[in-house]
Amino acid sequence: MSRALEEQAIRVARAHLAPLVPLMEDQTVQEIMVNHASDIWVERLGVVSKTDITLSETVVRAAIKSLAASCHKDEALILDLRMPGLRIAAALQPVAVKGACLSIRKHARRQLELSDYLAQGAFSLEWPAAGHVPVSRPSDAETARGGEALMQFLAWSVESRQNVLVAGGTSSGKTMFLNALVAAMPDGDRILTIEDTAELMVQAPNYVSFESNLDKGVSTRDLIRLALRFRPDRILVGEVRGFEAFDLLDALNTGHSGGACSLHANSALMALARLENMVRMAPEAAGWPLPALRAQIAAVFRFVVQAARVGGMRGPDEIIEVLGVEDGAYVTRSIFKKRMTT
Repeated sequence: MSRALEEQAIRVARAHLAPLVPLMEDQTVQEIMVNHASDIWVERLGVVSKTDITLSETVVRAAIKSLAASCHKDEALILDLRMPGLRIAAALQPVAVKGACLSIRKHARRQLELSDYLAQGAFSLEWPAAGHVPVSRPSDAETARGGEALMQFLAWSVESRQNVLVAGGTSSGKTMFLNALVAAMPDGDRILTIEDTAELMVQAPNYVSFESNLDKGVSTRDLIRLALRFRPDRILVGEVRGFEAFDLLDALNTGHSGGACSLHANSALMALARLENMVRMAPEAAGWPLPALRAQIAAVFRFVVQAARVGGMRGPDEIIEVLGVEDGAYVTRSIFKKRMTT
């Protein structure tokens, strides 16, 4: 894109998004997040908060269309582009489930120096207090007995930002269990969900829901890559089916921990094997040595939850912790395992 077209596109977008212009010009603002026309958030000096700005769906769509047309992508449902001082990611319905959305990241006008980090307290030995009492992890013996200790363990896994792989057969309650994990996530987290069919029920104040649309050429893989441009705190993929597993693995290993996904498998260990096969579907991973791939998976997914349906009850049947890889094989330990009563 020529500089003249970039500048024209920015002028048009600013005209459509006039109420956001003061935020664009505020040097303390780092990111503007339009989850949909009436749900707009801002990151200012590292703190995310909701604004009282309300736009119309028509205006947001028009701004995105103008930006897309400037780079000859006027028919695209998703957009990712850089402009002078800005990086913009956007999506239109039906991919953006709740309505047209965009994220505007502003590049710093002044390069930070080491003295700036010192002044901000970034070189302190401790992070600022979180403002709440953290959930502690129960002992393995307590967790193995289930009940409230298992609930506390799962709450700890969410709060401590462990990546969780949820597996199971058809109608085993995978999505239902993912919803329970989402409900345990802190309200301050920005959550992005990616699904083939939107089923996750997210009650978090700050979230964006994406739905793939193969008829329009938008795959789950495209959306995982787009999600990284929307300043996610947590990424959830409703179901991994193919080579998007490679992109998810990469995303969760690049500063976006605390995510979760589901897949079909007959056991927790088989879930790891199935994930390997799906990662290998990606051209980028075709020649990946199996021991190295397993080491990567073990580094990303700490826990595997196997869901099951017995009679009318759905829930965790087995939970394993992935400790690493030794001699090319996964090292795991059982955290919880149901047994049949007689």
